[in-house]
Amino acid sequence: MVARRGFGHPEVYAAVFALSFAVARFAPWLVAGLGCPFRALTGVPCATCGMTRAFVRLAHGEVAAAALASPFGALLAAGAWLFAAAAAVRLALGLPWPRVSAGAARRLALLGVLALLANWAFLVVADRP
Repeated sequence: MVARRGFGHPEVYAAVFALSFAVARFAPWLVAGLGCPFRALTGVPCATCGMTRAFVRLAHGEVAAAALASPFGALLAAGAWLFAAAAAVRLALGLPWPRVSAGAARRLALLGVLALLANWAFLVVADRP
């Protein structure tokens, strides 16, 4: 007998990621933005400055503009939306999620932190609002 897997954490994340695309694509007020409080206080962009603009621009198909707004934000958006699409395909085909070892998860987390730090360095050097 095959065990049926319910709606779990990966599916919740996939739904949130799919919703983030819909909001980035169809919520015009996101383009204006509220500004970064960290930047207002220090004059230096924060590590996540430009991510909303990157999500919105990528959702509109403006890949180069998204990468210029925040390279990590553009990669994060693309990865999240690909994950949502893969989750939908996996669910439709009834396939299981691949197993990720604890060591691989730690390496991926470290890679994410390093990518965020590299993004911050890019934003500080580029220094544009």
